[in-house]
Amino acid sequence: MATQKRVPKRKSIQNSDPGKILDLVMNLNDDTSSQLQIKINVYLREECDAETVFLVVVHGVGSEASIEVIGSKPLSRKLKICMTQKLTDVLKSTVEQTDLLSNFDPDFQAIVAPFLSKEPKKRVIMCPITDKQFSIIVCVVAPKLLEEQVALITHECFLFCWPVLNKTISLEYECTLKQKCQQLLRVARRLFTQVASLETLLQIAMEQAKQLTKAEYCSVMLVDVDRMELVQKYHPGSIQHGDDTETMEHRFPISKGITGQVIKTGTLMNCKNAKQHPVYDPEIDCYPGVDCKSILCFPIREQTGIIGVGQLINKIGDPYFDAMDEEMALAFSIYCGVCIMHSVVYQKIEEAHIRNALANELVMYHMKVGDSEVTRLLECTGFHNHPHISSLHFNPRALPMRELPCYAYKMFSDLGFVKKFNIKRHTLARFVLHVKKGYRDVPYHSWLHAFNVAQWAFAALANYQLVAKGYFTDLQALMFLIAGLVHDMDHRGTTNSFQIQGKTTLAALYSSEGSVMERHHLAQAMCVLNTEGCDLLEPLPRRDYDRAIMMLRDYILATDLATYFKNLNEYKAVSFDFQKGNRVHTSALQSLLMNAADLSDQLKDWGSVKKTAAAVLTEFFKQGDVEKSRGELPVSIMDREKCFIPELEIEFLNATCVPLFDMLGRIIPKSQPCQKIIENHMERWEAAKPVFAEVPTTAGLSVLLSPELDNLIEQNLKEKERRALEAEGQENGE
Repeated sequence: MATQKRVPKRKSIQNSDPGKILDLVMNLNDDTSSQLQIKINVYLREECDAETVFLVVVHGVGSEASIEVIGSKPLSRKLKICMTQKLTDVLKSTVEQTDLLSNFDPDFQAIVAPFLSKEPKKRVIMCPITDKQFSIIVCVVAPKLLEEQVALITHECFLFCWPVLNKTISLEYECTLKQKCQQLLRVARRLFTQVASLETLLQIAMEQAKQLTKAEYCSVMLVDVDRMELVQKYHPGSIQHGDDTETMEHRFPISKGITGQVIKTGTLMNCKNAKQHPVYDPEIDCYPGVDCKSILCFPIREQTGIIGVGQLINKIGDPYFDAMDEEMALAFSIYCGVCIMHSVVYQKIEEAHIRNALANELVMYHMKVGDSEVTRLLECTGFHNHPHISSLHFNPRALPMRELPCYAYKMFSDLGFVKKFNIKRHTLARFVLHVKKGYRDVPYHSWLHAFNVAQWAFAALANYQLVAKGYFTDLQALMFLIAGLVHDMDHRGTTNSFQIQGKTTLAALYSSEGSVMERHHLAQAMCVLNTEGCDLLEPLPRRDYDRAIMMLRDYILATDLATYFKNLNEYKAVSFDFQKGNRVHTSALQSLLMNAADLSDQLKDWGSVKKTAAAVLTEFFKQGDVEKSRGELPVSIMDREKCFIPELEIEFLNATCVPLFDMLGRIIPKSQPCQKIIENHMERWEAAKPVFAEVPTTAGLSVLLSPELDNLIEQNLKEKERRALEAEGQENGE
């Protein structure tokens, strides 16, 4: 048990030798606090006849403590110790206390023990000297004098020595703070040179924060306001191996762990024993496989509020982060916040430049729609009543190309959209003509493909009665038809991966969001809608207008087959238990119908299917040739020297179209016949395999377009049927 005695405070010397005190004070002319402590320790050790003496310097109101000198020997560096309840009680009591060294915490004993003899049960007399900014606890180990005498000698010594020591400790703290501030300015200067890339900026910010506070690990998480989540981007290998080849992203609830508490309160949190904190959550407050001992977590702000959180984990060489680390973290967070916002603004400016370049490119490529063109469309007297235009299996190639805009215009009218949504005739006509000119002359993703998709959407709305039977609202039906027309605007005949690998302008603009081409198509569609005299959605109320734009976005992005395959399991689950009016289910149905419209070429007659395959493969092979010219290795379906066409078509139909129309058949029973059409085409492609196998792979396109192909396929089908009948007859005979 610790004992304590009250000693009256005197301002005169009664127990010490005045001459020795004077000599000590006269010798306190050194520059560093460690040298001053050595002289004071030696004096007290001799006067108290003790084994050794050392000082515990306490900063602030007792939250941090450190030891720099033991007796006459300075430590290699200032070592922090945990401010235990024992030490806190000594400061609060303002009188000496005595306890055994073995009763102190392990970190305290580990620092002191190497400088002491190994005799057991050493008593330590602790005398507090308190002040505003800094206080000290004088620890006298194994003195031969009584506690009262030790306390009096210590008090009389520091009556004269403390002012000098206190000012020296304060000066050193201010000098260290000045150095830290200079280092912080260098850090800020480096951060401001990296605003071009937010990812690079965050990586450098983490490294600089670690160096500034001597932290073992650091992370910066940004607030995603739209989803109310914290986003952490990091390189998994860089935590321990310095590998930064792959960027990973983690998302966490905004209220989770110590980090969430900092977001909630907006204040810094210094957890000296992180695992014992009541809100500590290892999933967000630590890295995997890291033993988290201490955490310094701080908010990152800008003018509008908190935009992120910084985490410093485990102070190197010390058990916790100190007050200076807190000051550095808060100052750093201000610079970091400013740099992050500058980076965001910089990227927006860069995007604006890229968009401007794309807009100029688009203007140069496409011509404007004149009033005379609009008048010709509206006053066209051609035949626009093809008897099968509303068929789900209609082949648009049966129509003259010049008549397609008239039929597109007529679809809106036939479905009642012009009257229902108060669409102006001139506006609709100009919109259709602008969209037509928004398509490039590429083999497949052209205006003909766009019309085909819109025609199937038109036929689906009419035949499946999507609005009347409660699958769609009128607005969803309108946007389905519009999306069919605009979903591939300004397609370049290349894939998303081609854009990304080639580091094209489109990839620079959209690759961070995914679905590069689809986002470009959406941007071009919005360009047309924003063109004067083309916004056929203008009559909608503001709320419906916003919904319509969001629907258009969802429809167009759904045409990315990567998105389709990503959500395939979710779509399957919805198809088995579809509920009309359920927002999630309706969204899934919208995506499925948009994919069906986009792939509706596979529902046409066999002749049209062959032409579609030839057009698609022409685009693929052209892309493959460009990739080869860039020194890249194209995938087999893009390589005219490796692509076996029937196998590719069967794989595509089996992996993509079969599950698509199977799911649609469960949701909309009237669409079930589509599945049989797909199966018939797969059977024909299977029968085509021997034909293609007899010629070099490079001649595949020529075979596909050959008029003899159908005859050979028919022969193979008949041969297959004959063999099946023979096999059946043999089974019956047996």
